[in-house]
Amino acid sequence: MTDIKPFKINVSDEMLEDLRKRLELTRYPHELDLSKGEEWSYGTPRNTVQELVEYWKSDYDWRKVESELNAKLPQFTTDIVTEEHDTLTVHFAHVRSSRPNAIPLLVIHGWPGNFAEVLKVVGELTEPADPKHPAFHVISPSIPGFGFSQPSNKPGFGIKATAEVFHKLMHRLGYKHYMAQGGDFGGMVVRALAIWYPESCRGIHTTFLVMHPLLLLRHPIMLGKLLLGFIGAPGGYTTSEMEGVKPTINFFIKEEGVAYSIIQRQAPQTLGFGMTDSPAGLLAWIREKYEAWPDRYNWSKDEILMWTMLYWIPGPAPSFRYYKENFNSEKGMADLHKIIKTWSDVPLGVSTFKKESIQWPDEMGGM
Repeated sequence: MTDIKPFKINVSDEMLEDLRKRLELTRYPHELDLSKGEEWSYGTPRNTVQELVEYWKSDYDWRKVESELNAKLPQFTTDIVTEEHDTLTVHFAHVRSSRPNAIPLLVIHGWPGNFAEVLKVVGELTEPADPKHPAFHVISPSIPGFGFSQPSNKPGFGIKATAEVFHKLMHRLGYKHYMAQGGDFGGMVVRALAIWYPESCRGIHTTFLVMHPLLLLRHPIMLGKLLLGFIGAPGGYTTSEMEGVKPTINFFIKEEGVAYSIIQRQAPQTLGFGMTDSPAGLLAWIREKYEAWPDRYNWSKDEILMWTMLYWIPGPAPSFRYYKENFNSEKGMADLHKIIKTWSDVPLGVSTFKKESIQWPDEMGGM
């Protein structure tokens, strides 16, 4: 454990002053006169960004946020030797329970998420109020290229490589067996852990269930119920189940709301120039997702800016590149297909919320 180093977020005064100057020089784009209810139809509205930029440069207290993150989430770094990407310095939060029988729980974020997603639940996970509830040692790392984890300098760092790094991290911490939870990219990483490291990963939970497409010869009953559900015929999936399928179809087939993903998987470096240079641009890019994806969550200005800062500080380009490595490269697609097609006997739990991009009927979870 001597090669694990304590870490505290400590952004330099020079970087904060540079940020303030950039915010002062923000240029805002022309905007259409849109009717009520259509304000977000072209992307993040100008007044939304202007209000946040004004607060960011004048009233937002990063030092307070920085101090709270350091106090509530003990953080560390360690160097992990990888098979194809040399040695990477990995950043992670590690909050241990006082219970001796606590379960090691690896919590993995996606984009535009971060290691601090656990803030609101880490207390109940580590020290549950009900003694009958299980307790967990919570490990919340930053994916390499996100937050304070070092990005790879070589092409090809995707989901499988992330699973390798996090599996080795858990062993480095002394956890030979563990459970894992993730949504978005994290949901695919936990599947990779279950496939490549089932001897250590003893259970996974996800809100992002990616699975093999239904095939007539392999899944005739489920495919039939799905088709009957589309036309509302007897024997098909219920109306409530089909309501959940619609966003999945819209996201993957109609590609509604995936412009960000297409750009990040095709030209991440080009996008990186603008987002690395303009804090207002990065804010608008990320803020759109906070509007579209959560289910009636009332984001505070401080929360929005904290999440944006965790991309602004290290620079967001490597996080954009993660899309290309997974969805627009031969190796990434091969790994993704294996994750989707391979069955694992590691126990799987799925939570589906109203505005999740992927929602399938319950019986498909065992595919």
